[in-house]
Amino acid sequence: MPSESAGLSATPLIERWQAARRSDGGIPSYEAVVLGNLGRYADHAALIATRAGQPHAILWSGARFLAWLHRDSGSVRDGATSAAERLDVAGLSEDVRQPLHEVVERALTLRGPARTRCDRVHDGIVTSIEFLGIPLARRDDAPLVLLSLIGVQSRYDLVKAMFGATDQGMLALSTIRTGDGRVSDFKIVAANEGAARLLGGTISDLQWQRLTRVSARLTQGDVLCRLVGVITSERRDVFEVSLSGADGCDLHLKIEAGCIGDLLALTFVDVGDLKAREASARLLFENNPLPMWLTDRGTHRFLAVNDAALTHYGHSLERFCAMTLADLEPVVTGALPATTELYGPAAPRTHLRADGSRIEVTLFERVLDFHGRSAVLTAVIDVTERRRAEARIAYMAHYDALTDLPNRVLFRARLSEAIVRSRQSGTGALVLFLDLDHFKTVNDTLGHSAGDELLRGVAGRLTGCLEGVDLVARMGGDEFAILVERDVPVKTLAACLIEAVSRPFTIQGQEVRVGVSIGVARLPHDGTDPDRLLRNADLALYGAKGAGRNTHHCFTVAMEAAIRARRDLEQDLRAAFAGGGLELHYQPVLLAASGRLMGFEALLRWRHPERGFIAPAEFIPMAEETGLIVPIGEWILRTACAEAASWPTSLRVAVNLSPIQFRDRGLPGVVGRALAEAGLAPDRLELEITETVLLAENASNLAVLHQLRALGVRIAMDDFGTGYSSLGYLRSFPFDRIKIDRSFVSEMETHSEAAAIVRAIVDLGASLGILTTAEGIETDGQFQRLRAAGCDEVQGFLFGRPMPAGEARDMMRDDAPGMSLRRAG
Repeated sequence: MPSESAGLSATPLIERWQAARRSDGGIPSYEAVVLGNLGRYADHAALIATRAGQPHAILWSGARFLAWLHRDSGSVRDGATSAAERLDVAGLSEDVRQPLHEVVERALTLRGPARTRCDRVHDGIVTSIEFLGIPLARRDDAPLVLLSLIGVQSRYDLVKAMFGATDQGMLALSTIRTGDGRVSDFKIVAANEGAARLLGGTISDLQWQRLTRVSARLTQGDVLCRLVGVITSERRDVFEVSLSGADGCDLHLKIEAGCIGDLLALTFVDVGDLKAREASARLLFENNPLPMWLTDRGTHRFLAVNDAALTHYGHSLERFCAMTLADLEPVVTGALPATTELYGPAAPRTHLRADGSRIEVTLFERVLDFHGRSAVLTAVIDVTERRRAEARIAYMAHYDALTDLPNRVLFRARLSEAIVRSRQSGTGALVLFLDLDHFKTVNDTLGHSAGDELLRGVAGRLTGCLEGVDLVARMGGDEFAILVERDVPVKTLAACLIEAVSRPFTIQGQEVRVGVSIGVARLPHDGTDPDRLLRNADLALYGAKGAGRNTHHCFTVAMEAAIRARRDLEQDLRAAFAGGGLELHYQPVLLAASGRLMGFEALLRWRHPERGFIAPAEFIPMAEETGLIVPIGEWILRTACAEAASWPTSLRVAVNLSPIQFRDRGLPGVVGRALAEAGLAPDRLELEITETVLLAENASNLAVLHQLRALGVRIAMDDFGTGYSSLGYLRSFPFDRIKIDRSFVSEMETHSEAAAIVRAIVDLGASLGILTTAEGIETDGQFQRLRAAGCDEVQGFLFGRPMPAGEARDMMRDDAPGMSLRRAG
């Protein structure tokens, strides 16, 4: 009989999906349905990644779903979207893979919820449940399917249902004869509880009664003749008879009769259940999804084989019946293992199928009587895939699933072994910690599948630089580690690794370039325990990144102090941003010809509680390196726009944009929201970019610039003249303004070449219809030369230092159209 466990209803999940459905009828997004709280559905659910309309990988799954897959929930981290944490659909067993494919394909085809049933056979139990698949959209990638176990889970014990017992009763009868000696009836002399129950009375009710009165069917026709025959022939007889029970139900009895003189002994058993069980067992045997057979206990020849065994092993019924167990187990030498009387799993064995392939099986065997001979009933469970899965899980505990390299656990264990060898032999070793430069850009622009392909390519190139005795491992994300116990110069090895990784990769038909930064720690010089060596190599890596990337650094004690100070400063910067500790100061920009105030440039300032003002050149590169510049940049835009909205409408505000902000293709939306929230006219906002923005991903960044221009904001190129391709960018994008770099302005009075370059830039701007602004003006001589050259606007300490917003507002009140050029006092 099936056992059932409480299941989940599909209705709330479908209603949630329908509520999140897009207004245009498109399927809802992953974020709209899954992110947040799935409630009790989370344990029963899994997220399926698709490729070309087919399920590809299980990105994450709940504990109940893992249990359905017969996997340990501790082996897969919860919400892991890393490649090491994923389960490949191709690696699932066929009984799960087939319905999973079916429900995913149906959900994607229907673009709506789909269902199918999944039946699993595990350790002799058939478990059935329903799959619900709902499609989810994913930005710039193939859709996902949220898969949930719903409904009632049914479990069938296929083997135990085949076996049972029957009741039996006993009667002692005396023979009643007519005057001529002919047998006419029988009188019940004694009866047991089994007989009373089967005949529908009590023992006292039956005793001394004539058999014809108790059950006419036991004395009518052929039955009575057979009982009389036992008396007359004095031989034993066995037969079956059907009669109505006391409750109106038919009984099917097996009767054994024997006599001593005129005393007749009957033993009868209700074999109705047995016959029903035999029919059920025959049905279960013949239609069971488990391979099953009956073999002769002595000769091991097959007596009966079900259809599942024929299919699984690939032999015909005729071939099976001509075989013995030895034909399935060619590796067994000598006698086959003896079968015990008790039903239970035998030791795992290797069987051979008709096509020559080998499978590992567990056999459940029971000795029984089959048509008068001792036979063995066997149920076969194929554990080949389970053993492979167990081996794979054991392998994955020490190896990275994406790159097939050793993982952090195995690397640390091998490093511990190297430390022991170092102590014993006095030899050293190198520990290299590697981090890819610009890997996030590949992930963000081409997608995670491209990132995965790149990581596999990097793993292959790193391995190609090493020898067989060296160990390279993936530590997680885009971090790798290398253990080298041979004598090799650090500089030579690092140069080989950097050169190998820096060569272009072809990913999804596109050329991709990344670099690698390397930190090196030496055993035993930099530590004699795994944690310290790895930490010091990581610190050295941090130093390599700070030195410009695509290089290597060896660990030093001084580096440890400097890097720790840098990390402390990074933590302070995060705390300052989170706690409102950053400020915007505003530096005035004036019209060179008249001195009229034209606006202000918003500049970020950080007043550290202990160190005072920290130079932007010190903390802004750190913010860019850590990615913190993106939220800080958004805050600057919103704050500057809100402040400028309170100024006279003739004044504009300029805001600098970091190249890192351009990696987020949502930048135009951020700018648009800042303008809308502040109520600031777009032409009063000027965005300043450097040539670096256009050097990286030229085409995509130009597209973002055009989107910004479409909002109505002004675009200025900052630090003009310092890059090798500044002129080319003026042709590719119509800038509103170019800002002459302060390095030229500062040398105008001392170097004629600098003055000539400034005049050329001003003339170039005038001929192209682009305004020019000179920044960094500190002397009146510099200013006079710039005004004489025709520069449009000026900015620098000569006219005002960056000041808090309140002082900037005071300056606006003091300024009036046509007033003489003001100077900072």
